[in-house]
Amino acid sequence: MNPFLKQVAGFLYQQHGKNIDQISVVFPGRRSGVFFNAYLNGLVKQPVLGPEVLTIDELVSQVSGLQISDQINLILRLHQIYIRETGHPEQLDDFFFWGEILLNDFNDIDKYLLDAGDLFRNISDLKEIDIRFDYLSPRQRQAAEMFWGNLGRSGSSINRDKFLNIWNKLNAVYDRFRTELLNEGVGYSGMVYRSIIEMLNQDGKIPLQSDRYVFVGFNALNACEEQLFQWFRSAGKADFFWDYDERFVSDQTHEAGLFVRKNLIRFPMPANFVADPEPSLLKRLQVVAVPGQVAQAQVINQHRFFTGTTGTDSFDEAALVLADESMLIPVVSAAGCISKSINITMGYPLQDTPVYSLIDQLISLQKDYRKIDGEDTFYHRPVLAVLNHQLIAGPETLKLVREIRTQNKILVRASDMQEDELLRLIFQRPGKWQDAAAWFLSIIRKLAVRLPHAEDQPAGLDAEYLYQTYLALQRLVDTLNMYQPGQMSLPLFYRIFLRHLQRINIPFEGEPLSGLQVMGVLETRTLDFKKLILFSVNEGKLPKTSAVHSFIPYNLRKAFGLPAYEEQDAMYAYYFYRLLHRAEEVVLVYDSSTDGLNTGEMSRYIFQLRYNSGYSPELCHFDFDFRASGSRPISVPGTSVHQQRLLERYSVKPLTPSALNTYLDCRLKFYFRHLAGLKESDEVLEEIDPRLFGNLFHHAAELIYSDFKGKQQVTRDDLKVAASNPNRIGKAVRLAFAREYLKDKSLKDVPITGKNMLIAENLRTYLEKMLENDMNFAPFTILDLEGHYEAPFRIRVNGAEHQIVLGGVIDRIDQTAEGVRIVDYKTGRNLVLKFTDFSEFYNREKDRRPKEIFQTLVYSEIYRRTNGSGSLYPAIYKIDEFFRDDFRPEIRQNNQVVNYPELSSDFVVSLESFLEEIFSAENVYDQTIRLDHCRLCPYNSICRRS
Repeated sequence: MNPFLKQVAGFLYQQHGKNIDQISVVFPGRRSGVFFNAYLNGLVKQPVLGPEVLTIDELVSQVSGLQISDQINLILRLHQIYIRETGHPEQLDDFFFWGEILLNDFNDIDKYLLDAGDLFRNISDLKEIDIRFDYLSPRQRQAAEMFWGNLGRSGSSINRDKFLNIWNKLNAVYDRFRTELLNEGVGYSGMVYRSIIEMLNQDGKIPLQSDRYVFVGFNALNACEEQLFQWFRSAGKADFFWDYDERFVSDQTHEAGLFVRKNLIRFPMPANFVADPEPSLLKRLQVVAVPGQVAQAQVINQHRFFTGTTGTDSFDEAALVLADESMLIPVVSAAGCISKSINITMGYPLQDTPVYSLIDQLISLQKDYRKIDGEDTFYHRPVLAVLNHQLIAGPETLKLVREIRTQNKILVRASDMQEDELLRLIFQRPGKWQDAAAWFLSIIRKLAVRLPHAEDQPAGLDAEYLYQTYLALQRLVDTLNMYQPGQMSLPLFYRIFLRHLQRINIPFEGEPLSGLQVMGVLETRTLDFKKLILFSVNEGKLPKTSAVHSFIPYNLRKAFGLPAYEEQDAMYAYYFYRLLHRAEEVVLVYDSSTDGLNTGEMSRYIFQLRYNSGYSPELCHFDFDFRASGSRPISVPGTSVHQQRLLERYSVKPLTPSALNTYLDCRLKFYFRHLAGLKESDEVLEEIDPRLFGNLFHHAAELIYSDFKGKQQVTRDDLKVAASNPNRIGKAVRLAFAREYLKDKSLKDVPITGKNMLIAENLRTYLEKMLENDMNFAPFTILDLEGHYEAPFRIRVNGAEHQIVLGGVIDRIDQTAEGVRIVDYKTGRNLVLKFTDFSEFYNREKDRRPKEIFQTLVYSEIYRRTNGSGSLYPAIYKIDEFFRDDFRPEIRQNNQVVNYPELSSDFVVSLESFLEEIFSAENVYDQTIRLDHCRLCPYNSICRRS
């Protein structure tokens, strides 16, 4: 391979020899100059001064004497001028983002030397187009007629009139904007380019620092560049070198040669310069389809696609080219396995760093601020995001996160964040944008101080991210103070700040002429490599398609020669085919997945290579076998250790009926919870789920009936008065919300808002209906509410007798004329209140196993053992049956109401046999076969059954 830049370096050295320092070599990008100097150094045999190497932007800035101002500075100036010229008091919040569009249009107008007065003219008579724009070609005039003709035929409308009103003022805005910038010696990019052409038109000369200029590797030229090149050529002060493949230049229909064909005619290369005539060296071209964006990077580690580098190879040996710059981190991570040295020519976007994500979360924190009872409060989601952020998280924040979740704090008070100095700083409320800027700067300084850093070690990446963010914010504040003191809203400041950070790339430091090169498509201009891997060669990524945001409609852009999407496609086609010209091995990788917005379509260039080129690409599919083979069943064999642990624990601590049902539903779930001790994670609940609704109902019912506790008898009249007292029921509901939803027992009342108002209303309705239904059982006496009961049970384990304890909380116990009722509230649906045989309780495969009856019978046995004999009627209050006229909560066996003492002996036999199974050392804790039990199980992610 004989690289293009090496050929140019050899030619220039041969032509100028030791006087090569008298020329300036101009490139489209900075990286080209680095490679050029490297090739030139390899040719020089004795010490000489090298030529000046600069980019076209550096040349223009050097010659014009104007300084390019930053984007935000320009938009703020433009806003002030717009208000003065139009008389519209446009708020900066509304102007800022379409001001960016306007600035881009002004930039295009200047780079393509357009007459802004002509462009922004309102032409009412189409005949005027032929007269006024006689300098346009017939095709351009036709495009202009389409715009102004359609505008005239559209009739009057609010949008049309508003558009024309703004359109007619844009020329005045443009003129004033340029005048003020010129007076201050600053400008935007297009204005700086145009100023040079104006200098040439006025004086016919420009200040130059070299005798001769060499322009190397350009492609698409704007009008300013064309006139500048033409002046250099006419003055005999320039040479031009064009890098191209003869095949796409000679094919008049090939889009890659669109600009080069024109350039070769207008600016021919030196007659004695002969570009490398050898045909394409490409020995192998592979197209690899990979299902997944990030997964593309793994192609690097496959030797059949890429053999890698040693780190001692030449800088032009191999390159990884990213059509999508978001692939940088995955590609660098994968490349580290095959290369000792990696050089990244592209900056790392600041918006992909942890500091940017923290800034974004801090802004979200402020957006969800509210004042409640005179105190600053913040919505829990951004609060948790900030507390869990990698730059903030620590032992103190973990404690706060746990507290927010366990206490279900939907809104977090600033006073809860006072234990740590950094958190006290974060949970403040800036009043003005200046306060917000100072707030961000203080947080960044505090974070920088907290970063671990050894004196003999260089600063880490986080320190660099913080430093770059701090500098960017300082520059932004200086600009805003200069033009908009006190006139900016907080939301706009946050938007500008984020947009400002998104434009910043953090440069990587390294040796640019060693190892594996990683770069974007634009950085490859004029560069050649033997081995290439191009990533994200998908349609939409290569060529890169992006919507053109402009006030100038498409037809006018075409009429006045402004670039449109066709020119952009031609530029990327040139970059792509030029890269292939001298490469020996090329791998084109594209994402074949079709998830989300990704269509999985290969780039049009791959289709062209397959069907309309001299290449024969190999098509490969690099697939990952992600087929669900079915997760392996999980089972834990019981051991004597498990047995002993259960016996020791539940000989003192009661084993609840709910735990017994857990064992019957899924033995593995019982193991996770009662043997492994895996606790369910706490989450902040914004909406009431079925479990929480049940807790609310239980507590509200307890509060309502607590007034009857100790009363000798509860009569129908008592219940009627309670049911007709909305204040009493409402207070019970609010206290239930305070305890179960907000986890705060100290609250005596709590406002209920949003969707929870509907939940509260449902609770009131159910409670009223329960009081009405209980009138049918009055009079009765409340013996206990939410009382804790436990009783000993004797079981035989390994031939020996052991005592364990069963116990739990019984919702309500009534004394009626018939006997004692054991009442269990159930808020679930489709519950069964009848059974035939005890075996139904232990049948794990049974559909709708009567586990509620089993649980209530266990409570009945516990109560019987602690409170003697007598009639005992287990009852289940199903709230979905409260509205039935024949509401009957009694449990039935074979259609007979169960009086528990009549069946207790048989039930105890079955229960003890079941308990012996639980405490057996030969038990196997396996998964349930009923997948419907796994849907809401907190451990389903472990079993992979979610």
